[in-house]
Amino acid sequence: MQLEDIVAVNELFAPLYPYVALQIAREYGRSDGTVLELGPFAGGISIELVYLLPDLTLTLGDDFPGLLPYFQEKVSKSGQGGKISVLGINMLRLPFGDASFDLVVFRGALFFWEDSAQIVREMYRVLRAGGLAMAGGGFGAETPDSVIEPLLERSKDLNRRLGKRVLSEEELVKLLEQMGLSPNASIDRRHGLWAAIRKPL
Repeated sequence: MQLEDIVAVNELFAPLYPYVALQIAREYGRSDGTVLELGPFAGGISIELVYLLPDLTLTLGDDFPGLLPYFQEKVSKSGQGGKISVLGINMLRLPFGDASFDLVVFRGALFFWEDSAQIVREMYRVLRAGGLAMAGGGFGAETPDSVIEPLLERSKDLNRRLGKRVLSEEELVKLLEQMGLSPNASIDRRHGLWAAIRKPL
């Protein structure tokens, strides 16, 4: 991955973030709580979630070299710096204790890394009882086709350059089964592929 390609994807997908945030907010089903957004494609969803649910407190971050200043600039420009913290975060070894967050989001978790299982395992570890982990990606279940269509060709090119791999629904189901998470998970395939994993009370 190159920093300029990551930034380009984040900027290209800006029109989608309100719709993806709406999808996540509806699945979450709460108006408050603590949120963690992970990965190099973070930021846009967190900002839109705060607009939708202003009682949330959010942390976002990744450890890709040079990416944090970009995140910080986006948060600052949004005017949500009081609600969103930006940290250097290793996705494979999250620097948080067990049961630290009510909602954990990672757009891209399943598509760009071979160690997706470890990423999801860490997301689940830091999730509180009753909380929700959202791992996946795509254009967003709520996004109109008219918003998606102008982005398709550029998105394909950037995803290829970033090394996106194809993950079928069957592979995702198998991954969740192997981790013992299937009983608490649902899959949304509308305009992408997302796994919603709830931690039992």
